[in-house]
Amino acid sequence: MPLGDLSSRMTSYELPVSFSIIAHFTFGVTGALSGLRRGYDIIGVFFMAVVTAIGGGLIRDGLLISSGPASILTNGMLLGVVLGAALLALVFQSAFDRLGRAIAIIDALGLGAFTVYGVQRSLSAGLSDPAAIMGGMITAVGGGLLRDVLSREEPLLLKPGQFYALVALVGCTLYMGLPRLGWMTPPEAANVTIVVVFVLRMLAIRYNWTTRALRREPPPPP
Repeated sequence: MPLGDLSSRMTSYELPVSFSIIAHFTFGVTGALSGLRRGYDIIGVFFMAVVTAIGGGLIRDGLLISSGPASILTNGMLLGVVLGAALLALVFQSAFDRLGRAIAIIDALGLGAFTVYGVQRSLSAGLSDPAAIMGGMITAVGGGLLRDVLSREEPLLLKPGQFYALVALVGCTLYMGLPRLGWMTPPEAANVTIVVVFVLRMLAIRYNWTTRALRREPPPPP
Protein backbone atom coordinates (compact mmCIF):
# COMPACT_ATOMS: atom_id res chain seq x y z
CA MET A 1 0.00 0.00 0.00
CA PRO A 2 1.45 3.45 -0.86
CA LEU A 3 2.65 5.42 2.15
CA GLY A 4 0.35 8.31 1.31
CA ASP A 5 -2.71 6.07 1.32
CA LEU A 6 -1.64 4.51 4.61
CA SER A 7 -1.10 7.91 6.21
CA SER A 8 -4.56 8.93 5.05
CA ARG A 9 -6.07 5.80 6.59
CA MET A 10 -4.26 6.37 9.89
CA THR A 11 -5.39 10.00 10.00
CA SER A 12 -9.00 9.32 9.10
CA TYR A 13 -9.40 6.21 11.25
CA GLU A 14 -11.66 6.74 14.24
CA LEU A 15 -11.16 4.59 17.31
CA PRO A 16 -14.23 2.84 18.72
CA VAL A 17 -15.73 4.84 21.57
CA SER A 18 -15.01 1.89 23.87
CA PHE A 19 -11.29 2.77 23.82
CA SER A 20 -11.83 6.24 25.26
CA ILE A 21 -14.43 4.95 27.73
CA ILE A 22 -12.04 2.30 29.07
CA ALA A 23 -9.19 4.80 29.30
CA HIS A 24 -11.15 7.51 31.11
CA PHE A 25 -12.97 5.07 33.39
CA THR A 26 -9.85 3.23 34.55
CA PHE A 27 -7.86 6.39 35.19
CA GLY A 28 -10.88 7.93 36.91
CA VAL A 29 -10.93 4.99 39.34
CA THR A 30 -7.21 5.20 40.08
CA GLY A 31 -7.40 8.98 40.52
CA ALA A 32 -10.30 8.69 42.96
CA LEU A 33 -8.46 6.02 44.95
CA SER A 34 -5.45 8.31 45.10
CA GLY A 35 -7.63 11.02 46.62
CA LEU A 36 -9.11 8.57 49.13
CA ARG A 37 -5.65 7.44 50.24
CA ARG A 38 -4.69 11.08 50.83
CA GLY A 39 -7.73 11.62 53.05
CA TYR A 40 -9.53 14.09 50.76
CA ASP A 41 -13.22 14.90 51.08
CA ILE A 42 -15.77 14.12 48.38
CA ILE A 43 -14.90 17.21 46.33
CA GLY A 44 -11.20 16.38 46.50
CA VAL A 45 -11.79 12.78 45.48
CA PHE A 46 -13.90 13.73 42.49
CA PHE A 47 -11.42 16.41 41.49
CA MET A 48 -8.51 13.96 41.62
CA ALA A 49 -10.47 11.52 39.49
CA VAL A 50 -11.14 14.19 36.86
CA VAL A 51 -7.58 15.49 36.85
CA THR A 52 -6.05 12.02 36.54
CA ALA A 53 -8.41 10.97 33.76
CA ILE A 54 -8.43 14.10 31.62
CA GLY A 55 -5.19 15.85 32.61
CA GLY A 56 -3.11 14.21 29.89
CA GLY A 57 -5.64 15.15 27.24
CA LEU A 58 -5.76 18.74 28.46
CA ILE A 59 -1.98 19.05 28.27
CA ARG A 60 -1.87 17.37 24.85
CA ASP A 61 -4.59 19.54 23.33
CA GLY A 62 -3.25 22.70 24.93
CA LEU A 63 0.40 22.24 23.96
CA LEU A 64 0.28 20.30 20.70
CA ILE A 65 -3.11 20.86 19.08
CA SER A 66 -4.42 24.23 20.34
CA SER A 67 -7.49 24.25 18.12
CA GLY A 68 -10.45 25.21 20.24
CA PRO A 69 -11.56 23.60 23.51
CA ALA A 70 -9.90 20.37 24.62
CA SER A 71 -11.75 17.31 23.34
CA ILE A 72 -12.74 16.18 26.83
CA LEU A 73 -14.58 19.47 27.38
CA THR A 74 -16.76 18.95 24.31
CA ASN A 75 -17.70 15.37 25.16
CA GLY A 76 -20.06 15.25 28.11
CA MET A 77 -20.24 11.45 28.00
CA LEU A 78 -16.56 11.03 28.86
CA LEU A 79 -16.81 13.44 31.77
CA GLY A 80 -19.80 11.44 33.01
CA VAL A 81 -17.74 8.24 32.72
CA VAL A 82 -15.01 9.77 34.88
CA LEU A 83 -17.47 10.92 37.53
CA GLY A 84 -19.10 7.49 37.49
CA ALA A 85 -15.70 5.89 38.04
CA ALA A 86 -15.06 8.17 41.01
CA LEU A 87 -18.47 7.29 42.49
CA LEU A 88 -17.72 3.59 42.05
CA ALA A 89 -14.42 4.02 43.89
CA LEU A 90 -16.20 5.83 46.72
CA VAL A 91 -18.87 3.17 47.13
CA PHE A 92 -16.48 0.22 46.94
CA GLN A 93 -13.39 1.79 48.49
CA SER A 94 -12.99 -0.94 51.11
CA ALA A 95 -13.02 -3.60 48.41
CA PHE A 96 -10.52 -1.67 46.29
CA ASP A 97 -8.20 -1.34 49.29
CA ARG A 98 -8.01 -5.15 49.41
CA LEU A 99 -7.55 -5.53 45.67
CA GLY A 100 -4.24 -3.85 44.99
CA ARG A 101 -3.46 -6.24 42.15
CA ALA A 102 -6.84 -5.58 40.54
CA ILE A 103 -6.10 -1.83 40.58
CA ALA A 104 -2.77 -2.49 38.87
CA ILE A 105 -4.60 -4.46 36.18
CA ILE A 106 -7.16 -1.67 35.72
CA ASP A 107 -4.39 0.91 35.45
CA ALA A 108 -2.50 -1.20 32.89
CA LEU A 109 -5.62 -1.45 30.72
CA GLY A 110 -6.11 2.29 30.94
CA LEU A 111 -2.46 2.94 30.04
CA GLY A 112 -2.77 0.98 26.81
CA ALA A 113 -6.08 2.54 25.87
CA PHE A 114 -4.85 6.08 26.56
CA THR A 115 -1.67 5.44 24.57
CA VAL A 116 -3.64 4.51 21.47
CA TYR A 117 -6.23 7.21 22.05
CA GLY A 118 -3.60 9.92 22.44
CA VAL A 119 -1.69 8.95 19.31
CA GLN A 120 -4.84 8.75 17.21
CA ARG A 121 -6.16 12.06 18.50
CA SER A 122 -2.83 13.69 17.62
CA LEU A 123 -2.79 12.16 14.14
CA SER A 124 -6.35 13.28 13.50
CA ALA A 125 -5.28 16.83 14.34
CA GLY A 126 -2.67 16.68 11.59
CA LEU A 127 0.46 16.30 13.72
CA SER A 128 3.60 14.63 12.40
CA ASP A 129 4.51 11.09 13.45
CA PRO A 130 7.04 12.19 16.14
CA ALA A 131 4.59 14.74 17.50
CA ALA A 132 1.83 12.11 17.54
CA ILE A 133 4.06 9.81 19.60
CA MET A 134 4.67 12.72 21.98
CA GLY A 135 0.93 13.32 22.10
CA GLY A 136 0.32 9.69 23.03
CA MET A 137 2.92 9.86 25.77
CA ILE A 138 1.47 13.06 27.21
CA THR A 139 -2.03 11.58 27.16
CA ALA A 140 -0.87 8.43 28.96
CA VAL A 141 1.20 10.00 31.73
CA GLY A 142 0.07 13.64 31.92
CA GLY A 143 -2.84 12.98 34.26
CA GLY A 144 -0.61 11.31 36.83
CA LEU A 145 1.84 14.20 36.55
CA LEU A 146 -0.86 16.77 37.30
CA ARG A 147 -2.24 14.60 40.11
CA ASP A 148 1.13 14.53 41.88
CA VAL A 149 1.73 18.25 41.37
CA LEU A 150 -1.66 19.21 42.78
CA SER A 151 -1.15 16.97 45.81
CA ARG A 152 2.27 18.61 46.37
CA GLU A 153 4.27 15.45 45.80
CA GLU A 154 7.34 14.96 43.65
CA PRO A 155 5.91 13.54 40.39
CA LEU A 156 6.50 9.81 40.09
CA LEU A 157 7.11 10.36 36.39
CA LEU A 158 10.37 12.17 37.14
CA LYS A 159 11.80 9.60 39.57
CA PRO A 160 13.39 6.18 38.97
CA GLY A 161 10.75 3.50 39.30
CA GLN A 162 8.91 0.70 37.59
CA PHE A 163 8.57 0.85 33.83
CA TYR A 164 5.51 3.02 33.14
CA ALA A 165 6.29 5.94 30.86
CA LEU A 166 8.72 3.66 29.03
CA VAL A 167 5.91 1.16 28.43
CA ALA A 168 3.71 3.98 27.09
CA LEU A 169 6.51 5.03 24.72
CA VAL A 170 6.78 1.47 23.41
CA GLY A 171 3.02 1.43 22.88
CA CYS A 172 3.00 4.74 20.99
CA THR A 173 5.82 3.60 18.72
CA LEU A 174 4.15 0.23 18.14
CA TYR A 175 0.80 1.76 17.20
CA MET A 176 2.52 4.12 14.78
CA GLY A 177 4.91 1.54 13.38
CA LEU A 178 2.75 -1.51 12.68
CA PRO A 179 0.50 0.18 10.09
CA ARG A 180 3.40 2.20 8.68
CA LEU A 181 5.30 -1.02 7.98
CA GLY A 182 2.21 -2.50 6.34
CA TRP A 183 1.98 -5.32 8.84
CA MET A 184 -1.47 -4.43 10.22
CA THR A 185 -4.43 -2.18 9.68
CA PRO A 186 -4.97 0.65 12.21
CA PRO A 187 -7.76 -1.24 14.06
CA GLU A 188 -5.58 -4.34 14.35
CA ALA A 189 -2.61 -2.25 15.51
CA ALA A 190 -4.77 -0.58 18.17
CA ASN A 191 -5.84 -3.92 19.65
CA VAL A 192 -2.32 -5.35 19.54
CA THR A 193 -0.88 -2.22 21.16
CA ILE A 194 -3.28 -2.39 24.10
CA VAL A 195 -2.43 -6.05 24.66
CA VAL A 196 1.33 -5.44 24.43
CA VAL A 197 1.21 -2.43 26.78
CA PHE A 198 -0.88 -4.43 29.25
CA VAL A 199 1.48 -7.42 29.18
CA LEU A 200 4.62 -5.27 29.50
CA ARG A 201 3.15 -3.34 32.42
CA MET A 202 2.14 -6.56 34.19
CA LEU A 203 5.60 -8.02 33.65
CA ALA A 204 7.18 -4.83 35.00
CA ILE A 205 5.08 -5.18 38.15
CA ARG A 206 5.69 -8.92 38.46
CA TYR A 207 9.47 -8.76 38.04
CA ASN A 208 9.94 -5.19 39.31
CA TRP A 209 11.58 -3.89 36.14
CA THR A 210 12.76 -0.42 37.07
CA THR A 211 14.70 2.49 35.65
CA ARG A 212 17.89 3.70 37.33
CA ALA A 213 19.00 7.14 38.43
CA LEU A 214 21.69 8.63 36.19
CA ARG A 215 23.48 10.10 39.21
CA ARG A 216 24.85 7.52 41.62
CA GLU A 217 25.35 9.68 44.70
CA PRO A 218 22.27 10.72 46.71
CA PRO A 219 20.60 13.95 45.53
CA PRO A 220 20.98 17.06 47.69
CA PRO A 221 18.21 17.65 50.26
CA PRO A 222 15.36 19.89 49.06
